[in-house]
Amino acid sequence: MASPQEPIEQIVIGGVTPRFAVPECVPRTRDQRTEAACRTITQVLRNDLRFPGLFQFVSDSMLTAIPPLDPEAPNFEDWQGIGARILVVTRAGLTGDELKVEVRVYFVDSGQTMLARQYSGRADNPRIFAHQASDDIMTLTQYQGVARTRIAFASDRDSTAERSSKELYIVDYDGFNPRRVTVNGSLNILPAWSRDGTSLGYVSYRRGTPLIYLARIFEGKSVPNVTGEREDGQAFAPAFSPDGEKIAFASNRSGNMDIWVANADGSEPRQITNTRASETAPCWSPTGQEIAFTSSRTGTPQLWVMSAEGLNVRRLTTVGAWNDGCAWNPARQYGEIAYTAQLEAGGLDIAVIDLATRQVRQISQGRGSCEYPSWAPNGRHLVFSCKRSGTWTITVSDREGRSLQSLATGAGNNVQPDWGP
Repeated sequence: MASPQEPIEQIVIGGVTPRFAVPECVPRTRDQRTEAACRTITQVLRNDLRFPGLFQFVSDSMLTAIPPLDPEAPNFEDWQGIGARILVVTRAGLTGDELKVEVRVYFVDSGQTMLARQYSGRADNPRIFAHQASDDIMTLTQYQGVARTRIAFASDRDSTAERSSKELYIVDYDGFNPRRVTVNGSLNILPAWSRDGTSLGYVSYRRGTPLIYLARIFEGKSVPNVTGEREDGQAFAPAFSPDGEKIAFASNRSGNMDIWVANADGSEPRQITNTRASETAPCWSPTGQEIAFTSSRTGTPQLWVMSAEGLNVRRLTTVGAWNDGCAWNPARQYGEIAYTAQLEAGGLDIAVIDLATRQVRQISQGRGSCEYPSWAPNGRHLVFSCKRSGTWTITVSDREGRSLQSLATGAGNNVQPDWGP
């Protein structure tokens, strides 16, 4: 649990990039467990702060060029001498199985404390303390941190020679700490986080036909057939509205695959598309007032957009023979939608369309075949799955496609990621 203290100054992003110094965590006692926890905290905190791409960092060689840090009284002249503007000091101590971590952030030029936090909890996962500290440090900027967010995905790692299956997993945003969500030995796909992060909507074939289920993660419970399909009805691609009150999905209950919207518990369903084409994969705008979706009404799958009531329908994508699987950037200032696109002959790529200009930028060029994009909650990064060397892996990119990284999320083919709270 963290103890709060108000920051004295803000880290302004823009103009001169702030230069961080993140020295090694200082253990309160020189025992093996505390020193190991400190090493983990240092490594994870550095990675977390580098991830947004907002800061510069003092190099490791420069960190060792000055006298050792005194966490109680840092010599700010030393840190000024190696060009640091922001100093992040961490200390950790163990009492039995409880780990206590202290984080203090200083503005080097003035010596002012910008942020002070204390965390305590179980010692078996020191990474979580670094994630918490990173997100707290990000509150000093105008950007939201994502170090404590999680990614859900489908994996075939549990398949056997006798039975092919896909189960749902969740991992931390950096690919660590995998946890299995479903255990039914069936085909479970297309996870979609609820807005409060307590549940996952998904599609399961455990009853033979695809239906939407809800996994209540912390309760260990599953709600079957959330949208109330009847007999041989099918439902696909759940998507929760930004306020968490509604769920959009595709259903063939009217005889054709169309987009429907219901309350989050599946009650009061309303059909909002009605054509002879196949229409599926809805995604909500950040305001919840519009829905984009995939339709084959012009022959090949393309993205379309409409009001949440099904009105003012218009085509969105015109570049590429195949466009599917929209993900609307949740940050309103960007005004863009990511999707899976066949822009060239061969495989699929991740593309982003600017809604104001209709300009398209390609994110995943040269990464093999990539699909199923999903945005980080702050809209600054994308996650998707890519097939390279015969295996599907979870990949993270900044929103411009300049930096792509495959996450080590575990064995098997890992696909259809959804970035949650």
